[in-house]
This record gives sequence, C-alpha cells and structure tokens, in this order.
Amino acid sequence: MAEEWKRTEILLEAIRGDVKAVLEGHSVLDKKIETVKDLITEVDQKVGDTQKAVKEIGSELKEHLRQPHMV
Repeated sequence: MAEEWKRTEILLEAIRGDVKAVLEGHSVLDKKIETVKDLITEVDQKVGDTQKAVKEIGSELKEHLRQPHMV
C-alpha cells in the first residue's frame, strides 16, 4: 500500500510540473498575442492615415485638373 501511495505521489508531482509548464507557456503566448494586437492596431491607424492622405491628394488633383490651363 505504501509503495502504491509513493507511486501516486510521484505521478501527481509529475502532473503538477506538466500543468505548471503549460500555464507558463500560455502566459508567454498571451503576451505575444497582445503584442501582435498592438501592432495590428498601429498598422490599422497607419493605413487609415494613408487612405486619408490619398483621398486628399486625389481631391487636390481633381481640383487642379478643373482649373483652366494657361499656355
């Protein structure tokens, strides 16, 4: 009976270590995911700024083309 109990304790300790390792891995992945989310937000902002600038340039170009040309 004592030998069986010792074997169970060893298995539980091994499982405890495995669970701890998995939790640490999840923590690392969670931090990486947050970093990627932040980068995506930054890229989205830059894309939005670029779209706005392109629209403004397009409007200015259309206005320029509407003006009579002097020769």
